[in-house]
Parts: sequence; C-alpha cells; structure tokens
Amino acid sequence: KGIIGMLDVILSDFERTVTTVKAEETEAQTKFDTFKSETEASVTKKEQELAGKESDVKTAEGEIVAAKDAIVSGKRLHEAAVEELEKLKAMCIMGEESFAERKQKREEEIEALREALKILQDWKA
Repeated sequence: KGIIGMLDVILSDFERTVTTVKAEETEAQTKFDTFKSETEASVTKKEQELAGKESDVKTAEGEIVAAKDAIVSGKRLHEAAVEELEKLKAMCIMGEESFAERKQKREEEIEALREALKILQDWKA
C-alpha cells in the first residue's frame, strides 16, 4: 500500500475537492446570475420611475408658471376693476346729495318761493 495508497487517498481527496469546488462555483454563479438579473430589472424599473417623475416635475413646473401668470393677470384685472369702481363711486355716490339733503333743499326752495309770492301779493295790494 504505501505510496500508491497515499496517492490514491490524495487523488480521491483531490477529486472530492474538485467536485465540491465545482458545485460551489455553480451555486455561486447561479446566485450571481439571479442577483444580476434582479438588479438589472430593479435598475430598469427605477430608471423608468425616474423618467416618469422627471416628466411629472416638468408638468408641475409648467403648471406653476401658468398659475403665476394667472395670478398676475388676476391682480391686473382686480386693480382695473377697483379703479373702475372708484370712478363709478365718484360719479354715482359721492357727486350726488342724499335724499334727505335734496328734500331739505326742496323744502327751503318752496319756502323761499312762498315768501316771494307773499311779497309780490303784498306789493300789488
């Protein structure tokens, strides 16, 4: 047995090691391939989500610009309406007398006319 027996043991150990290493390498390669495909799929999905979100951001920015423009035009319209209202107030409300003031003036005018009539009637008599 001696050297040949030792060589047989070494050979069987070597073959067992080769078989074990090949099985481990195959398992590791399978795990790596699975991990790689999952990672690539995840990266692709996240890139698509990123593109969608970038599109959403551009849309939102456009909507913000449109809203700001609407605010500016709304403020202009409001200012114009306030100016027009002030003009109308000056023409309609502030320029005229109230009903009570008109009534008082009318009564004073009637009284003055009565006095004038009385003076004329006394003058003829």
